[in-house]
Amino acid sequence: MTAVDLSASIYAQYKRARKRAEEALRRGDRRAAASFYLQSARLMRQYARYARDARIRKQRLDMAAAHEATAARLRGLSSAPEGSDTAPRRPRTRVRASPHRAPRDADDEDEYEAAALALLQRTSVRWDDIGGLEDTKRAIRAAYALALAEKPPGVQIASLRSILLYGPPGTGKTLLAAATAGSLDAAFFNVKVSNVLSKYFGESTRLISALFAVARRLSPAVVFLDEFDALTPARGSGESGAERRVVSTLLAELDGLEGKSDPAFVLTIGATNHPWLLDPAILSRFQRRIYVPLPDADARRAILEIHILRKGHQTQVPLEEWVRRTEGYSGRELEQLAQAAINHMIQRVNPGLLEAVDRGRQATAEFHLKVEPLAREDVEFAFAQVKPTTPPALLSRYRRWAEEFGG
Repeated sequence: MTAVDLSASIYAQYKRARKRAEEALRRGDRRAAASFYLQSARLMRQYARYARDARIRKQRLDMAAAHEATAARLRGLSSAPEGSDTAPRRPRTRVRASPHRAPRDADDEDEYEAAALALLQRTSVRWDDIGGLEDTKRAIRAAYALALAEKPPGVQIASLRSILLYGPPGTGKTLLAAATAGSLDAAFFNVKVSNVLSKYFGESTRLISALFAVARRLSPAVVFLDEFDALTPARGSGESGAERRVVSTLLAELDGLEGKSDPAFVLTIGATNHPWLLDPAILSRFQRRIYVPLPDADARRAILEIHILRKGHQTQVPLEEWVRRTEGYSGRELEQLAQAAINHMIQRVNPGLLEAVDRGRQATAEFHLKVEPLAREDVEFAFAQVKPTTPPALLSRYRRWAEEFGG
């Protein structure tokens, strides 16, 4: 008896399940999205059985695994407390191309979209969690307002769809992107360029296209491209044909996001510590190029308040002294400084803590921590441990570049 070929029916069910998963994500219902992604994975595994070609069968199984990983991540994020730092990291989904040629069937496109969805990340960061950078926050909020607000009949108003953040390491570029998505209730795609994009047989270009396609479907969305200079080396620096194709694809996507007829709001935020390495063609596509400098005194005070006072701690050393002594520190270094002082205080007022650790997990879990205001010795210990690392010559280079290309 000849077996009945149900592949068309199974694939149609798969497409419906995946569509429902994306609709649930758009609504913010992560539990339902996880359920539909699991259903998509089950159907794709069934669909893989009908593949006669081993390569196609493997692609379908890889896609099913990607859906399962996305479902697991969404379930973990749904159960994590708001603002938790222990929420699971997104799965590292690796898309593999054939060593002989790039796959071109519809299933392969689905695989790339699954990989793009794996870059979706929950963020609980809000504007209030960032000290300083008020002008930058206002520019981003204005872009969102112009994109979504109803315009007068017959009037076209251009909105900001692409921003490049540049400046020294640790100044809050990633935090700004996360706060943008969190404060605007937008889908947040956090892409570390050097980790995600590869150069094999057009794989990078297809992943970029899939990323922006998914972002449009989940609009409003923020696509954050960190370590942006890894994606776009300056022309003439010996880049390969694959790198040129990546640049061309990204140019096309950025141009498409500025289309006046596209109702989807996708804000692309690139971030780099080395803006002078970027391709001029890419630079011209960013409507705003914003220098994120080391924090000034007011910003340092706000950052220290976030990491000390808003976390329930007090300090016997006046906050003004902290501010005065931290000129030249980045936001990340200020956070490290506050944490070093807090950790020193915890160990100082809890001498039995390490003994509890030696007695085992149960004893450690039952240990009740004590806290005190940060004393002078805690603060001095922190300053001895955490030093500013941005050299003055580098700051001068940023200022010169900002004068020539910033805007």
